Amino acid sequence: MSDPRDHFATVNGVRLCYRTDGAETAPALFLVVGLGMQLTEWPEALVARLARHFRVIRADNRDMGLSQRMGPAYARWPEGFRWISRHAVPAPYHLADMADDLLALADHLGIERFACAGFSMGGMIVQHMALRAPGRISALASLCSADGNPVAAGTPENDALLERFFLLPEDREAQLDLYCESSEFYSDGLQPATSPATRAGAARLLDRMEAGGGESGGFLRQAMAITDSPDWDDRLGTLSLPALVVHGTADPCLPVALGQRAAARIPDARLSLHEGLGHWISDDVVKTLCDWLEGLPAHAGTPVPEQV
Repeated sequence: MSDPRDHFATVNGVRLCYRTDGAETAPALFLVVGLGMQLTEWPEALVARLARHFRVIRADNRDMGLSQRMGPAYARWPEGFRWISRHAVPAPYHLADMADDLLALADHLGIERFACAGFSMGGMIVQHMALRAPGRISALASLCSADGNPVAAGTPENDALLERFFLLPEDREAQLDLYCESSEFYSDGLQPATSPATRAGAARLLDRMEAGGGESGGFLRQAMAITDSPDWDDRLGTLSLPALVVHGTADPCLPVALGQRAAARIPDARLSLHEGLGHWISDDVVKTLCDWLEGLPAHAGTPVPEQV
């Protein structure tokens, strides 16, 4: 059954699914998800709090969720593709194209200027948004992400787990097992794989992905968008806007050094390190992000009373 909160727009030649929360007259904020993620994976507590101050826009990136698939499924990895290093396999699209999708969505919604926050690959995308449209991005938050040279090995356990998503098993139960294993690994046990709640959440994600056209190679194409995108390190120093970089010291996917480098390269960026945190939007990350955004005078807006 379709969710009435899901809306669709064809922008930049791609049909995107998106949701909005908060008052239309509030300052706009885009939340950008990471590799293989769907817009529903932003914590509801985060969205609810931010919607008191902002018009919050979440979208499924191209090739994922209910947004348009950009090609067929893969039977095997493209010859020469490597996840943890540069390679000679051209990607069907790059991170800059994904940034242009969201800038075009802002045009569609009549939004000229807005803040943006991205998790993991989403942090890379929002950096590209700020570089491609510097006059439009009012503030930037990069969560558990990287600088302009993001191709790096995580832990062996992370790399092995992530690569299993590039060619998902065909069996539904095996897919559920993989999603649950991933939730436990990246949350450092906060979402146990054997928990009924974890499995129910995984089932909802799989159902939603199937409704959007199935996996259809989206994980792998998004991965190639990262590994084949040209470095943008030398351009981060040109940014002039409030910026927050949040990273866990125990991130197994994108090592903490990548977040530290991003904060060093973006002028006057604030770096918030979370001791022992892996690759996850924890309650502490939610608080750090919301406190920072709400503390920006030009973007905080007027709080909307909570519903009781």
